[in-house]
Amino acid sequence: MRAKNRNKTAGEELSKKELILFALADVFGGGGLAILSVIYLPYLTNILKINPAWAGAVVMISKAWDAISDPLMGVISDNTRSKIGRRRPYLILGGLLLIPIMALLWYPVSFESQIMRIVYVTLTYLLYATVSTIIAVPYSSMSTEITNDYSLRNKANLSRLAFSLLSTAICTLAPTMLFSRLTRQSIDVWQFYFILVLGFGTYFAVPNILAGVFCKERVPYGDEKIKFSFKTFIKPLRVKSFRKLIALHSSQSVALDIVSAVVIYYALYVVSSISSTIFLGTFLVMQLILYPFLMKKVDSIPKTKIYRFGLPLTALGALGIALFPKDASPVWLYVITAFTALGFAGAQTMSWIIFPDVVDIGELSLKQRMSGSFSGVMTFIRKVSAAIAIFLVGSVLGLTGFIHPTDAVPIPVQPLATQNAIRMLVVFAFVIIMGFAFFVARSFKISPELSKRIKQLLEIRRTREFTPEEDSEVDNILKQFG
Repeated sequence: MRAKNRNKTAGEELSKKELILFALADVFGGGGLAILSVIYLPYLTNILKINPAWAGAVVMISKAWDAISDPLMGVISDNTRSKIGRRRPYLILGGLLLIPIMALLWYPVSFESQIMRIVYVTLTYLLYATVSTIIAVPYSSMSTEITNDYSLRNKANLSRLAFSLLSTAICTLAPTMLFSRLTRQSIDVWQFYFILVLGFGTYFAVPNILAGVFCKERVPYGDEKIKFSFKTFIKPLRVKSFRKLIALHSSQSVALDIVSAVVIYYALYVVSSISSTIFLGTFLVMQLILYPFLMKKVDSIPKTKIYRFGLPLTALGALGIALFPKDASPVWLYVITAFTALGFAGAQTMSWIIFPDVVDIGELSLKQRMSGSFSGVMTFIRKVSAAIAIFLVGSVLGLTGFIHPTDAVPIPVQPLATQNAIRMLVVFAFVIIMGFAFFVARSFKISPELSKRIKQLLEIRRTREFTPEEDSEVDNILKQFG
């Protein structure tokens, strides 16, 4: 039964202003996670003096809440029927809440009891995770609904990715530099705090509010609403292509988050002649350099092929980073890092570019457009990956005898076991995890032609019943992807 189209903007053309504002809002998607990935664990261990294992556990605890809040937010946004759409109200609300929540998250509590510090950071991280969910799930859903045109949708999502990558670079390099100055006592903790909260908080909040006010949703949706349940949560997982996308997305995310979480420790305690800022900057600049090339190819080359093309080079580069001698010239490490980033560019880029195509396959298979539910699962997976990375790094540091910095010794010499574990985490991330992703991508052969045809079939189904030939075509597609 065909649902009534409740979207009054379904036929309107995507304007340049909307495209830019929509893409700009992903500065939080890339930058917010980057800040947490690179300095939150060192902030907990080195500044708040929380045991590394407990610091990692704090982040993992919040994922129990994310397991409910992310898919719940997906259903809530799918069921929203407001004058400005299903997703936009939450971008505005989340944007308004960001600065107050960041003020709580980064507050340098000084309780004498470590237990009290752990309780405080756990509660504030839960609040931050909630606001992040309010923004991230509707925004990701909107990436499939900003336009009906295949090429325009790719352009919108690639533009979004460009801002996300740029923001990742900014929010990796600047906070790393700030944290380095804090570690070396060039700035105090309150200067660090206000720069993070007011500077980065404003940088994240304003684009989301603007996107919520000015951007439109164009894909048709009907009156039917979705009931939240465990069955609803796992429903997107019935789609084979979505399960493969999750494998690709989570592998890339966990690998990158592990390296991001460990890089400050690597620069402080393993190869101290390098700058963590230059290390990360080299990695991120390579991603940005390759972006124009990927933007040209995404309409004509299978996205999963782009995902996997450079991963063997990444594995070789990771071995070079892990085995790099302590007394060698840091220039060579930056060169190795550049080649590692070159190979990783496709994997880092493609997951969310593939996402709209998979949502279309899901609609064809489930006969219901559940963008919010799909986005909820993807966002949950992304947050879990960050938590796993921080928990893993924190646990490894704790188990290998990590020595806390003190005012007298701000950069202590770490045990050899800790130094070797930091090296091996790089290998685990880029060789083991991304090796698995490489083989998944090889088996996931979704082409631009197939994606365009699926969109045509969806448009046909919204206006009339399929012919027997079209029914047969749909069955063949779903046998392979649905």
